Amino acid sequence: MKMKMRIIAIILCGLVIFPLFSSARSGGSMQAERPGTSVFSEVDAYIAREMKRQRLPGLALGIVQGDRILYLKGYGQADSSGRPVTPETPFGLGSIGKSITAIAVLQLAESGKIDLDAPIQRYIPTKYDGAEFITVRQLLNQTSGFSQISTFSNTVSSINDQDQVRDALEKNAMSYAEKFLKQANQTEHPYSYSNANYVLLGYIVQRVSGQSYGDYVKEHIFSPLSMHDSYVTLDGAAAHGLATPYRRIFGYNVAYDGPYVYIPGDAPAGYLYTSAKDMSHYLIAQMNGGRFEDDSVLSSESIRLMQTEPVPGTYAMGWSTDYINGLRVIGSPGGSIGFQAQTFMVPEQQLGVIVFANVLDAMDAAWLNTHVITTTHIASDVINLLNEQPIGESGLSISQKYLLVNGLIFILSAWLLYTTARTAKRCLGPWSPDNSGHTEISIKVISRIVLDFAGLFIVLMLSMTQVVPVWHIATIYQPDVILWLKMMTVLMALKGSMEIIRLVRSIWQEKTSKTKY
Repeated sequence: MKMKMRIIAIILCGLVIFPLFSSARSGGSMQAERPGTSVFSEVDAYIAREMKRQRLPGLALGIVQGDRILYLKGYGQADSSGRPVTPETPFGLGSIGKSITAIAVLQLAESGKIDLDAPIQRYIPTKYDGAEFITVRQLLNQTSGFSQISTFSNTVSSINDQDQVRDALEKNAMSYAEKFLKQANQTEHPYSYSNANYVLLGYIVQRVSGQSYGDYVKEHIFSPLSMHDSYVTLDGAAAHGLATPYRRIFGYNVAYDGPYVYIPGDAPAGYLYTSAKDMSHYLIAQMNGGRFEDDSVLSSESIRLMQTEPVPGTYAMGWSTDYINGLRVIGSPGGSIGFQAQTFMVPEQQLGVIVFANVLDAMDAAWLNTHVITTTHIASDVINLLNEQPIGESGLSISQKYLLVNGLIFILSAWLLYTTARTAKRCLGPWSPDNSGHTEISIKVISRIVLDFAGLFIVLMLSMTQVVPVWHIATIYQPDVILWLKMMTVLMALKGSMEIIRLVRSIWQEKTSKTKY
């Protein structure tokens, strides 16, 4: 009888313990006293709300702790066919990919092929003296003095030539060298974020390793980390289920298939593709001294180096430090046209979160803090939920932002249409002289006409030149507002033309009246 009771007790214990063990392997909770599924039910409910508020077509989430994956899930649709997002669906990684480039450089440093404190002139063939004063470490820490706004012209002029990635990287790197190294001097530079730093680093990897940047990353990073759904070209990702990138046009999601969805020459700075599952492997390596399962991509010393900012509040090597409800986190946002991502690691808890989404435009950025995007808020709130902390302030939803913007557009459009119609009526209707009986060509009249044409002149200058490259970037990321601005400047020029006609007609009518008398 006692033996039977022991057997029954063992079976009952097994029935209780096995599900908990299973949950710990596939999706265990942050805290042992909480049921394995409750916290993730809260996460699911939160993401469902946010996807609706922010009009996200698809989203992928990965949560890791220590050396294991706690939770992986896809939400929504990867494309217009209704194909569901899965943990294996590739998304654009954006600037999070800079940390992958940093790993490649540090791997070559560990093997003695790169000296982090050597001038980049040692690795890049360039005639510009500035290469003597900029070191590899400065590129990694974004303290070279390069600026981001000056990289936009390269982005605009790059073509979608996916078959020439190696050549495209060399071309862009040399273009940045010409742009920035002409003026570089032997002074210390403060932190200044620029894609050019990591394009040059990718080119250094290419030259030192003897492999193309893409082949090196696949062999030395993706392969040992079992990142089987990660790609270095758009073609490769598209052939394996890449989520469709979307932009928002006046608040509605529209698929984007234009020339700037992929810029091969800027691949080391932000044009790589990966999945939530693969990125979970990557975060595990980041939090475990460079090791994932039985493979290591970097020493623990180099991992610490790439996660440590030279000065607090600046830039480490692909990562930056922030705080979420008092918890120190290491992470990076990522964005390219139609894709956005955010990853955070909480060193204190060995916790990592990655969030991908397949829509991005300028409205996704916080209005007062543009490096904070929709996925940044979501990843932050997931960490809060895992720690039983209140989620942060939601801020305006995409619908609310577009309600404000579209409302302002409507009001301004209505006002301009009204003034144009009034001008047309005065221009084309019967002429009636003013009380003085003569037409006055005043500074006010001339100024009004000049202002009517100024907008069209400015838009044409911005569109046809590279004087302000940000204009072209805005045309790519916020085409609806830019299109509206162009239409309004044409309407203003039409109004100005009618003002000229009215002025000329008034002068002619006045002369005619004087001739009669």
